[in-house]
Amino acid sequence: MPPKKSRARSDAVYKFPDGFINLSVNLNKSFFKPQPETLIEDQIVVIEKFFASDLCNELIRSFEKQLTLETTPIIKSKEYAVRFNDRCSLTDFKSAEILWNYLRSLLLQQTEYEDEEIDKIKDNFSAACGLNPQLRIYRYRSGHHFNPHYDESVVCPLNDKGTSKGKTKWTLLIYLTGDEEFKGGGTIFHSEMGGTESLNIHPGKGMALLHKHGDDCLLHEAELVKSGVKWVLRSDVAYPL
Repeated sequence: MPPKKSRARSDAVYKFPDGFINLSVNLNKSFFKPQPETLIEDQIVVIEKFFASDLCNELIRSFEKQLTLETTPIIKSKEYAVRFNDRCSLTDFKSAEILWNYLRSLLLQQTEYEDEEIDKIKDNFSAACGLNPQLRIYRYRSGHHFNPHYDESVVCPLNDKGTSKGKTKWTLLIYLTGDEEFKGGGTIFHSEMGGTESLNIHPGKGMALLHKHGDDCLLHEAELVKSGVKWVLRSDVAYPL
């Protein structure tokens, strides 16, 4: 029998820092509210400065201090895209709820003017009911990458009693490093329309990226990191079953 794949887990010991716990409180005190922007209609939405730089750094320090990340083994087969990075998985319903309340308030925020793009974003996310409580931390160091792949839609619990469940439809990636902190490492979306160029997104620090997954997922990859370190916090947006 082949050995089971190991996963780094620290659910019982990790505690998100205060800057994360107080996301919504700090947003209400701020004059600046990050604005969602559509890159590809009904497929890709980004929110620049979704997390402040100080919070990104605070999260990275807490991950390095409290978590043990494991390097994904390279599996080469027709069924799996080659993936080479460090990762850890946490199941944390409370933190997922905190992150969802903050994200939802930005996606559905009221504006002083009419904007078809903003209205479309609201239409896409107004029916969403929460985030996948499986929060994943990825660290891509020099030489790390994730070959072209699709993200699957999954059914996930939305509370610790399992009495509420949702089906995920969008991937949420929050880049805790960006700009000049690493070279390479873009998130590349490949068009399945012949002759159309791929979209390579090199994130700003603290940027959030939402992209549709499941049956509507675009083929995408994490470009090889040439230098520096790319840190990502991931979850998925869920909808009622």
